[in-house]
Amino acid sequence: MLTGGESEEPAIVPGKVDESILLERVTTEDDGMVMPPKGDRLSDEEIAILKRWIEGGAVWPQFDVASFTPTPLSEDLDFLRRVTLDTVGVTPTEEEIAEFQNDSPETRRINAIDRLLADPRWADHWTGYWLDVLAENPNIINPTLNNTGPFRWWIYESLLDNKPADLFATELIRMEGSERFGGPAGFATASQNDLPMAAKGIIVSSAFLGVQMKCARCHDAPSHVSMQEDLLQVAALLKQTTIKLPETSSVPAGRLEHTGRKPLIQVTLEPGVEIQPVWPFERYCDEAVADELAENPDNPRDRLAALITAPQNERFAQVMVNRLWQRMMGRGLVESVSDWEMSEPSHPELLRWLGHQLVASGYDLKAVSRLILSSHAYQRATDTTLAKTSPLFISPAPRRLTAEQIVDSVFHATGTPFDLEEVSLDVDSVRVTNTSITLGKPRRSWMLASTSNERDRPSLSLPRITAVANVLETFGWRGARQDPLSIRETDPNILQPAIYANGIMSIWLTRLSDRHGMTLLALEDQPVEQLVDRIFLRLLTRLPSAEEKQRYVSTLSQGYSDRVIPESERVSPERGPREPVRYVSWSNHLDGAANVLASQKEAEARQGDPPTNALNEDWRLRMEDVLWAVLNAPEWIYTP
Repeated sequence: MLTGGESEEPAIVPGKVDESILLERVTTEDDGMVMPPKGDRLSDEEIAILKRWIEGGAVWPQFDVASFTPTPLSEDLDFLRRVTLDTVGVTPTEEEIAEFQNDSPETRRINAIDRLLADPRWADHWTGYWLDVLAENPNIINPTLNNTGPFRWWIYESLLDNKPADLFATELIRMEGSERFGGPAGFATASQNDLPMAAKGIIVSSAFLGVQMKCARCHDAPSHVSMQEDLLQVAALLKQTTIKLPETSSVPAGRLEHTGRKPLIQVTLEPGVEIQPVWPFERYCDEAVADELAENPDNPRDRLAALITAPQNERFAQVMVNRLWQRMMGRGLVESVSDWEMSEPSHPELLRWLGHQLVASGYDLKAVSRLILSSHAYQRATDTTLAKTSPLFISPAPRRLTAEQIVDSVFHATGTPFDLEEVSLDVDSVRVTNTSITLGKPRRSWMLASTSNERDRPSLSLPRITAVANVLETFGWRGARQDPLSIRETDPNILQPAIYANGIMSIWLTRLSDRHGMTLLALEDQPVEQLVDRIFLRLLTRLPSAEEKQRYVSTLSQGYSDRVIPESERVSPERGPREPVRYVSWSNHLDGAANVLASQKEAEARQGDPPTNALNEDWRLRMEDVLWAVLNAPEWIYTP
């Protein structure tokens, strides 16, 4: 286009329409020269678009790349770290690395993919994503102000069972089961909201159809095709009856006429109008399909679920596979995964084919994940010069990990106990379920939630959870999810290194206590060179470079042979009489001793576990420095 073909004359000279022979070829009357040579000629409108484009410099951003040649396949261990993080949300263990390397080079990658897709940790990794997309927002004390019930356990168990995507959407839309104990009925919870099902309609349409109707909540959407009536029709289907538009969900009459300029929005529904439960998306699926596919065609929710998930509705399958593609490739085939009006597919044929594969597999998201993960496009080496992946997917850009991947991986790789409080402010269970929610003892980051209480009373603080939540929040995690979110803000900020490297959680990760996994590694009988290699394999899924190995072997060599203190010489800390553990709960948080006890708990959390008495202190401190340095390598927050 810019350098010319056989004639060596460029088809386009950016900025110069008269010198661009492309325009001559599409406008000529010579049948032997006209382009395209067959079929309809370009319309006057299309020719005008070409002229404007050339005049503007012929900019084609998606082709703004240095090379059209894909990068080669990534190194084996880079692939293993990437695919493990993308499937189960944590880094590979030494055992997983050894199993991978001992496998045949021809089959080790696909075998690793199959093992990881069968791993129950898949559910842990993907639950946090769907909590964001579906705006799960349980407040653990006095749940009000449009909080939801904790339907996280239904999401987790659905992923654990590899529930088909169409059944997953159907069960959510039906909103049956338990509201407070982890059933999809929790999705229906919306207190202090004049149109609760409209809020849920916004979530359902963006999650499963890529239709963003948030702006249609109180008026017709100015930058989208959806009308307020469309959203209320979905809301009526979810409510299973007619909806009357309240005044509080409409722009006040006269507000638009007195602004002194032409309104940017339109209001076509008057307050008090009644909206029937009607399917507004005939462009995706004919409503008659529900009569055939709905389990109960007379039930509006069943009809809505059937119309969204019907095989005839290609949009649903494409939205679901695009979510997989975006998460694994760093960019969606439709870039705006929850708002398809904002961008067109970069590869429409591929998107449609993947959608067909999802339907053919019985809506098995793991089957499509296997296709993506086993592709050359996914396995290519990262181009570290890229700020983001291009729409051509020539090579992956460095991809920042999610908050959960970062936090879960550092605990997992170091063997640090994930020992946090129960996610509850009612540990003695004296309150009823409509005033308090208990989310259990967490073992992964997705199990945390906002610990705010109605007056932020310090006596009700949960310092260990707060220490981890502070790190998660700096990397984009939300303890409260009042709105759905499909792609988090992941840009670096100044708080990330400050809190990650120097916060309370960092003390737990680097302090070599008796419960710490790296303590056990340091106690093993092995050469110091082997210890350094294993530290890098456990933490970074690679061996150290020659320079790194020299630096860390030198740091740990001094006193290495005498690092282990014989059991007979170990000095154990003095222990007082054993006392029962005391807790602060809602039932006693106003007692005089509550704030004192809360302060003690905070001090204990800040201090962390005591250092082990099995290692020489001088060597232990240097080992902790090594651990801190490797954990703060930039590699920790990027896929390789």
